[in-house]
Amino acid sequence: MFNYEDIDLSNDKNLIIFSDIAEKAAKHIYYENNKPTKSNKSTQIRKFYDELCMWENKVNSINLNSISKEEKEQKRKDSFQQYAPFIYMMKAKVAYSQARKSGGATLVNENFSQVFNQCINQIKDHKTLRRAKLFMEAVMGFYKLEESKKGKQND
Repeated sequence: MFNYEDIDLSNDKNLIIFSDIAEKAAKHIYYENNKPTKSNKSTQIRKFYDELCMWENKVNSINLNSISKEEKEQKRKDSFQQYAPFIYMMKAKVAYSQARKSGGATLVNENFSQVFNQCINQIKDHKTLRRAKLFMEAVMGFYKLEESKKGKQND
């Protein structure tokens, strides 16, 4: 059983967030009742990760040359505040994909929705946004590994 509380993006001292916890989250998303899910289209999962990357880039990639550390921090805070509603709106997009069906299966399952929303709910500033992006990047890698195992079983 996966514990969503293990996804703690506020704790930058958590050494296993991008390894062990991300791997457990990926397996939780990939398997339903110990079987590979028919939900979770790779393109959908990738779409949400890509959008998270886009928002992280918009917030953290502003031109910060030749300004003080304090000014940089303030610019990132301002940028985050500007984009935060759109970042949080991703939860609605995930819910929509969870409700849509393709080939008899939803585009994303409830497990993906809960893991993703756990990340989004913890985004409070540009730092937690970056950690959410990195966490989902790690989850994507481990999820792809689980997909590749399924392909080898079918050979």
